[in-house]
Amino acid sequence: MVIESVIVALLAGVAAGGVGLVIGLRLARRPDAARAANPVAAPPTAADHHGVGERLEMALDATGAAAWDADLVNGRCWWSDTFPRMLGFQDIPAMPPDFWDVRLHPEDRERVLAQIASHLAGESISYVYEYRLRHEQGGWVWIAARGRATCDSTGRPVRYAGIMTDITEARRQEERLRASEERLLKIMETAPIALNVTTRDGRWLFCNGQSSRLMGRPRAELMNTHVPSLYADPADRQALLERFDREGPFRDAEIRFRKPDGTVVWALSSWSVIDFDGESALLTWLYDITDRKTAESALIRAREEAEQALSNLREAQESLIQAETMASLGQLVAGVAHEINTPIGIGLTAASHIGEQAERLRDIFAQGQLRKSEFVEFLGELSESARLLMSNIDRAAALVQSFKQVAVDQSSGERRVFELGGYVAEVLFSLRPRLKRTRLTVDVDCADGIMMDSYPGALSQVLTNLVINAIVHAYGDGTTGLIRIVARLETAERVRLEFTDDGVGIPAEHLPKVFEPFFTTKRGQGGSGLGLHIVFNTVTGLLGGTVVVQSQPGQGTRFIIRLPREAPSVAQALMASATVG
Repeated sequence: MVIESVIVALLAGVAAGGVGLVIGLRLARRPDAARAANPVAAPPTAADHHGVGERLEMALDATGAAAWDADLVNGRCWWSDTFPRMLGFQDIPAMPPDFWDVRLHPEDRERVLAQIASHLAGESISYVYEYRLRHEQGGWVWIAARGRATCDSTGRPVRYAGIMTDITEARRQEERLRASEERLLKIMETAPIALNVTTRDGRWLFCNGQSSRLMGRPRAELMNTHVPSLYADPADRQALLERFDREGPFRDAEIRFRKPDGTVVWALSSWSVIDFDGESALLTWLYDITDRKTAESALIRAREEAEQALSNLREAQESLIQAETMASLGQLVAGVAHEINTPIGIGLTAASHIGEQAERLRDIFAQGQLRKSEFVEFLGELSESARLLMSNIDRAAALVQSFKQVAVDQSSGERRVFELGGYVAEVLFSLRPRLKRTRLTVDVDCADGIMMDSYPGALSQVLTNLVINAIVHAYGDGTTGLIRIVARLETAERVRLEFTDDGVGIPAEHLPKVFEPFFTTKRGQGGSGLGLHIVFNTVTGLLGGTVVVQSQPGQGTRFIIRLPREAPSVAQALMASATVG
């Protein structure tokens, strides 16, 4: 290290036994190249002096160092020429006794003097210290000094020599590294996620404040807690260790921790490896996802509840649809009773009349008063009554047969082959009691010979619901109107059936909703909102077809139904119905 004149004086004073300080040490400077090698000893030969000096100068220039040698007895000090260059001088300047002293940083003075004094007092074999000197261009140069004092036989220090090195850049690197470490530590400390450094056996090396908050423990307590005990299930950490050994660093493993109060905390755990103070350790990041997991659990519960509610709704819907179907069947039965009452009543009247006339003829015959004209009249009335009785019984039988077929089809749901035109006529015949209470006309235009291998009961339900829907929604009470049913072969395998009324039509805002369950504009007036929903489900499901509706207010409504002549299997129909639903 560089020794200023004051320090050299101090050293000289110590060497002299503390009698006093030699203030004016002379800085020895060689006048030629040979002086670089001349310490305080007796001068060597010129050749030796030149050779040693040249080698020393080359070594100092190569290493960027400077050397000094102080004669403590004679009060002289020698500096290598690299010393002033170290301080920014291009040429060797005048070097007064205070050359080193005025450049020493004030904050380093007391410490440096104390270390030198301690060494010269024999308290250390050698000395190593660092300090700052002012650079000629401004700023400070950090110097690392290493030196040792040589003593005489009495133990008195007589010579003091050493080397000094410019460590300014190294100190700057250290400062930058320290600042970088401080910034990194600050970033780690203020990070919004928990950051931990632990050993494989569960010891803590570092944790930030977020870790303390996540685990619900003060940092000091957390650092003294065995890591596996923080897991809700300690086996989870072992599983993560095995994964790390198998895969290396990984990200975003969902894991649970338990706070001291028993609360479970969910976190995304990411693992890596780090060298921490020379020890291989695990670097882990923990991102709190407790709120997300809570929301997920709530969502799962809500979904399960919604699915259960949907299942209950579907069951209720099926029950309502079944009730609607049975209500339709009940209307059919009521219609049967009403329609059959007329021919049966006429037949009963004819039979009663025959009975009364026969009783009267028998009485006349028993009295012997029967005349030929009366007998002929009786035979005529008997013939007419029999004819009337037979025609009404036939009519009742036809009604029963028609109603029976439609009712059986609606209730059984069996598949069979039937002729479309004739079956449509039977369905409309069964609806006569309902239609007779209106002023509506139904016109059927169905091509002959269209054979269907399908479910006639389902088709009956569709036509019945369309007719009832038209009666309830398309026409007001006492309104006249025309319903047309047209059936044609669209292709060899498909039938197009159009159901048209000339009623009030459907508003544009209601048109997309007509097939939705429970949608009705007549709620509280006999409308269930299921009629057209049943039509849609039946056509698209069991019958394997399609149905669309076209309407404009005031211009009536048209339902276009396309059906395969051969209905799909029940399994296919159920799959199609589930897909549509």
